[in-house]
Amino acid sequence: MVDSHCHLYDDKISGRCDEIIANFANDNIDYVIIPSCDYDSMQKAFDLSQKNEKVYSALAVHPHDAKSFDDDCEKFILQNASNDKVVALGEFGLDYFYNLSPVKAQIEVLERQLNLCNEVDLPAIFHIRDGVDVASHWNSYSDFFATVKNVCPKRGGVMHCFGGDKDKARKALDLGFNISFTCNVTYKTNERLREALAYIPLDRLMIETDSPYMSPRTMRDRPNEPKNVYYVAECISQIKGVDINRVFEITKQNTEKLFFKIK
Repeated sequence: MVDSHCHLYDDKISGRCDEIIANFANDNIDYVIIPSCDYDSMQKAFDLSQKNEKVYSALAVHPHDAKSFDDDCEKFILQNASNDKVVALGEFGLDYFYNLSPVKAQIEVLERQLNLCNEVDLPAIFHIRDGVDVASHWNSYSDFFATVKNVCPKRGGVMHCFGGDKDKARKALDLGFNISFTCNVTYKTNERLREALAYIPLDRLMIETDSPYMSPRTMRDRPNEPKNVYYVAECISQIKGVDINRVFEITKQNTEKLFFKIK
């Protein structure tokens, strides 16, 4: 199995980070990808990828911190993007649920990092989350799709922790993006997500935990961790009617096709 998106440096789980990585073999984890959210986490994700064979990193500034994106952030990305263990720019995008950064700043930083993807020749890991009133013009998916049509990453990208419906999935697929699901697809109330999952072809699916967040339905009282990516694969297996080992194989292939630097 591969966990294509986890935050092992997060305070909720960082105390167990070394233990979790040491247990990868026992947990059937081939490798993980650790994205970043701001300047500090870019350094942490990069350092973890340098110290651990089965850890890769992605560098970017999350929409929550778009207001803090500066030349130092861009310089760190440009200086380290060519490193063998840096496989993408991410996670970045738009988040209108909390609006921790102004919408204008989020869109500007989205465009800036899309251009950086093409400058450093790496794929993107996207974070897109709608606001409460998705019918209004404050619709992150609409603004995202409009933006990437003008500045599309040449190396492609993945919609991390997908939270949209079948129509949004179709638009993402039409743009050439992969779609990744977390353990929240196991929640009883997320039937819309499972309908989208059923629609998406297997060769465009990826799996992740978003650890320490999005714990599986039966474990929501504790932090998530990479080994729980099994439950995402299990859900795909049930919905698609495909053996779970085949799901492991295909999602790993999809991850390595997108993140082409992974050896």
